[in-house]
Amino acid sequence: MKNLNYKVILLIVLTSVLLAFAYNYSDISSKGLSYLTSKGPAVSDSLLEAGIANNVSQAEKLEGGTITYEQIKARINNPEFIIIDARSPEDYAKGRIGDAKNIFPYGDEAQYFEQIYTLERGKKYLIYCTGGDCDLSHHLAEDMQTAGFENIFIYVGGWEDWVAR
Repeated sequence: MKNLNYKVILLIVLTSVLLAFAYNYSDISSKGLSYLTSKGPAVSDSLLEAGIANNVSQAEKLEGGTITYEQIKARINNPEFIIIDARSPEDYAKGRIGDAKNIFPYGDEAQYFEQIYTLERGKKYLIYCTGGDCDLSHHLAEDMQTAGFENIFIYVGGWEDWVAR
């Protein structure tokens, strides 16, 4: 067996790590790694009420808007807003925010897209998952945006923030 040149291997690994960080902190990647990039400030209450559809650019629509605990709590019984829990069915069964509907991105794919396409158009959607590093809500929001939904807002505090209050 040939002698491995550990200096070359180390150089390749370090170069890969540096390129990965450069990629995730640059405009090359619009989102970056979720735990390295900011989720952005919460949308204003007026934008939340008016809807995101005609008030922001296409790039901002793709990112969606983030909302706070106070904003989701104030709209929990508002019929214009539909709350969606993107956590697993097991976590959903243990508790949820209000009458949240469960749509889990990593379940049965056919059922997942059927749930998205049968959602009512013209409503505003408040999506959450566990919170913190959880990106299930972002995954669901992107799929909903691809399906033509525009008024999508993400509660980044998620379930962890909800139960902590």
